[in-house]
Amino acid sequence: MSALPAIALAAAVLGLIGTPAAADPVDLSSGTGGFIGTPGAGGFSESYTFSLVSPTTVNILLASVANGDHRIDFSSIVLNGPSGPINATAFSPDPFSGHVISNAALAPGSYTLTASGTNSAAPATFVGTIALAGSSSASPSGNGGPLDLSAGSAGFVSTPNAGAFSNVFTFSIVHPQAVKLMLSSAVGGSQDIDFTSVLLRGPFGDLMAAEFTRDPFEIWTLATPLLSPGSYSIIASGINSDAIATYAGTLALSPVDPDGPGNNLPEPGTGALVIAGLGAAFMRLTARSRRARRL
Repeated sequence: MSALPAIALAAAVLGLIGTPAAADPVDLSSGTGGFIGTPGAGGFSESYTFSLVSPTTVNILLASVANGDHRIDFSSIVLNGPSGPINATAFSPDPFSGHVISNAALAPGSYTLTASGTNSAAPATFVGTIALAGSSSASPSGNGGPLDLSAGSAGFVSTPNAGAFSNVFTFSIVHPQAVKLMLSSAVGGSQDIDFTSVLLRGPFGDLMAAEFTRDPFEIWTLATPLLSPGSYSIIASGINSDAIATYAGTLALSPVDPDGPGNNLPEPGTGALVIAGLGAAFMRLTARSRRARRL
């Protein structure tokens, strides 16, 4: 075998088993920042770096949505630096998985946040937000736009202007798909995102997301039945603090109907209604049987 085919074969093998991702710097010059992880299928380990020039309390939130074949399972999330290793803890379970590092008092220096785990066969996405003591002089960024869902999942990050905001993210589907959506933000010092509404708008009208958890790690979630093909918009509205803050979102599509047989538990109260209906039917049957015997 010549040298070039051998090199090509080695590259193909490495592509199949995956290689550690290079550390990505997170811009925290404004005191807030977000990032998106898109690991390949199988095991992964992705790192994000930042530096502090003074002692700072830090809040970190990583989030992912499981939907159909799209699934991120974290095995560890650890922050390494001068203050020693700090492990994130699970904050919420699947299908809306959140892991947090809460109120970590960090010394000045360089830090590396490493997220390790397993990605499903279908590529999945996770997102993160980091909040320090902010600055009101920072410039907003990433406040809406189209999302690339060609792989079936996507992440997005937004740092809206201080004050009221309404950001719109758009996407299209060409086949019926169920959608799971998660928006999340971490509060640090004077940085605070407070959502007033998160909705999905499409051919059917509007579906409203619900508040899943509150500050300092605010999470809003939405799970839909199969949606018809067409154009859709995610509209995130709320109030940003005077020191601008960041939120991140992750969503995943699935061609599987979550309301299909065996996929969902009954809604609260459904069981009582079924029992009441069966009871009424039994009473009617008993009454007819008694009338028949009297005849």
